[in-house]
Amino acid sequence: MPPAVRLVTGLAVLVAGGVHLWLWWRGGYRHAPGGVGPAFLADAAVSAVVGGWILLRGDRRAARAGALLAAVALAGYGLARTVGLNGFVETRWTRSSLLAAGCEVLVVVLLLTEALLPDPAGP
Repeated sequence: MPPAVRLVTGLAVLVAGGVHLWLWWRGGYRHAPGGVGPAFLADAAVSAVVGGWILLRGDRRAARAGALLAAVALAGYGLARTVGLNGFVETRWTRSSLLAAGCEVLVVVLLLTEALLPDPAGP
């Protein structure tokens, strides 16, 4: 993975996870129904691991893990904003949620592209 992609995506994963932790801790999501609160905390923890993995190693497995993590978080956000997620419906647009979603879109685009490109080292 090119160093610039590695740096940008690793930091974006960490920022998105940090936003989820902040929303869980201070934003009232700790008590969100339907397991959403624990999911925010789990996302923060997994983001710390995956973001660090991307920054330190930057291999294809890290790219796939980062893309999958961001895609799952975006899917959850999309469900919560539309049909609801386990009884939880997101009704507000906040800077925090838009920051996390923006980081996750960036991560999905860059890391999915990186994960799907042919390996320059060959098979």
